[in-house]
Amino acid sequence: MTEEADDLLFKRDNRTFNVRTSGLLVRDEKALFHHSIDDNGQSYFALVGGKVKFGESSVSAIKREYQEELHLDVLPKRLLWVMEHQFGTPEDMWQQVNFVHLLDSPQLANLPNERFSIGRHTFEWINLKDFPVMPIYPAVIGQSTTLPTAVQYVNDIDD
Repeated sequence: MTEEADDLLFKRDNRTFNVRTSGLLVRDEKALFHHSIDDNGQSYFALVGGKVKFGESSVSAIKREYQEELHLDVLPKRLLWVMEHQFGTPEDMWQQVNFVHLLDSPQLANLPNERFSIGRHTFEWINLKDFPVMPIYPAVIGQSTTLPTAVQYVNDIDD
């Protein structure tokens, strides 16, 4: 994860906190995900998004992130989830607040139907009903087969 001076992020010892925004772009009952390979060579999928910058809203940030990664103009329709999320190892622990938006795009029809790459990023459409059997992170997204009708608060931090 690349850090920039104006990212809403702070570190203390081996712990990092950040504010993130993500977007779910849906077409024909499929959602677009960023496809990655972990350190063990295993595939996984994550929502497209990134860090919110100081002085930037999560809406502005998701527009910027989609433009940077997909060269795509997006229109946030509504907020789906607000997540307090924790992950990592004891040597490198992360905690974040993630705002997940449902998106639309006037360029949606121009995107390929299969897996595709833009620069160093690879993207793939996943059918909503297949979420539970796919390695999707954060896990709460992977456990959903329908989109929430109202904003949902999710917390996977063990207090």
